[in-house]
Amino acid sequence: MRTGKQYLDSLRDGRKVYVGGELIEDITTHPKTRGYAQAIADYYDLHLDPEHQDITTFIDENGNRQSMHWFLPRSKADAVRRREYGEFLFRHFKGGIFTRPPAGMNVVMFTQVDDQEPWSENSRFSGPQRDLRGNIQRQWDEVTSKDLAISPMFVDVQYDRGREEALGETPMLSIVEENDEGIVVRGWKAIGTSLPFVNNLLVGNLWRPGQTPDQTIYAMVPVATPGVTVVARESRAQPDADPYDRPLATIGDELDGMVYFDDVLIPWAQVQHIGNPDHSKWYPQRQFDWVHLETQIRHCVHAELMVGLALLITQSLGTSSQPVVKAQLAELIRFRETCRAFMLAAEETGFATPGGLFKPNNIYIDFGRAHYLENQHDMVNKLIDFCGRGVVIQPTKRELDDPYIGPKLEQALRGSEISARDRIKIFRQISERYLTEWGSRHEMFEKFNGTPLYLINMLTVQRTEYQVDGPLTQLARDVLGFGDTAELGKRAQEAEKDSHYASVRFQPDYARGQDVHDGYIDSKANART
Repeated sequence: MRTGKQYLDSLRDGRKVYVGGELIEDITTHPKTRGYAQAIADYYDLHLDPEHQDITTFIDENGNRQSMHWFLPRSKADAVRRREYGEFLFRHFKGGIFTRPPAGMNVVMFTQVDDQEPWSENSRFSGPQRDLRGNIQRQWDEVTSKDLAISPMFVDVQYDRGREEALGETPMLSIVEENDEGIVVRGWKAIGTSLPFVNNLLVGNLWRPGQTPDQTIYAMVPVATPGVTVVARESRAQPDADPYDRPLATIGDELDGMVYFDDVLIPWAQVQHIGNPDHSKWYPQRQFDWVHLETQIRHCVHAELMVGLALLITQSLGTSSQPVVKAQLAELIRFRETCRAFMLAAEETGFATPGGLFKPNNIYIDFGRAHYLENQHDMVNKLIDFCGRGVVIQPTKRELDDPYIGPKLEQALRGSEISARDRIKIFRQISERYLTEWGSRHEMFEKFNGTPLYLINMLTVQRTEYQVDGPLTQLARDVLGFGDTAELGKRAQEAEKDSHYASVRFQPDYARGQDVHDGYIDSKANART
């Protein structure tokens, strides 16, 4: 495990990073970037604190103590342990304001490490066959032994969705040459989060209609590789503000961005897979199942914070005993408990993956994420309603410290059994999170993180167990006297055999302990069709 100082030193590697149009010479010291860089350094140091080592670290198979962000769960108890670790981190960092700490991004490699063969065996080359076997394991060994921070970059630049051929015409990241050293790539990848603050980019694809073989690239690329340029959005950080007035923006901003690759050579040892667009239909979504699990844990912490802020603000205003307020508080509490119930259900119905990992059931992860996204706005509006106009007209710390007006403000704004300064802290936290540009970016990230709500719903209805030939129609068929679904299933499969709809449906097969796609089975015994 590395220290926070070692992490900061690793960022001084000559990387090329623009933030809001400004080229940043040293992201560890520049006002736009130093806050978040220091926050991640604190994250690394937190894992080295003996007080928390039982929850933040584990002993690996070689007897070495490692950060829990590398912990591969192999049982339900392991999954619970990872969840408790995630809860600890998100609570520690202001209730989950940092959406992409290393723990939330390193998991994108779990599927690859778990079942490595398809990545090398399914590659397609324009020139001679290349041996990619063992690359993923070597990359995993490197990032874990050096405790590196990685960020996935799977999403492409927005393009004309009305024409299938438009994807191939857009300057997406593409292979321009294959040679004995590796592949030479050119073009854009977008979007990634926390890009200026990681060591390596994990480049990949989420399948799109019209995707070409040259655009199908999976590789591990250090940010400081010559020809790599990070273009991050304008920072919302307010490093010079008083933390009392801006309790979150003063900490920093994790910065989403794009990356341009200008004829970048990626050695064969860093390549995981190339050239087969069909591969993008099967595996990347499974990679992000693990990321979405981290998201679900964070959502539960967000919901817990909303409940806590609501209870505190209504108590401080003396409104908590009013029947209408009590009813609204109950809705917030139910929201939090429902989010948590989906998370626990995912653990309870988890299953074994091809490589023997214990994977919480992604259908309940998706249901939980959907429930959060569908209800989060209403819950925030309730929280703001509790505040009334006080959430936007609170005095600053400078005014409270003023010898003349300060005492008068404190007398006027004290609450029920709470000082004016402490009550204002509650208002400030709610305002920063939900009513500022800094907070709006955070909310937007949660809305589109990984998969937006409509796609979560599409993934649900495309699962085989929710089809007309699946088990959920059996009771209705029995009541109607239609018999079982076996014959119906045969007819449905024949009708869908050649459709893209059938090719992307996904079902976790609990009985066999496998991840199963229609017509494409992964197992330890290599049963692939």
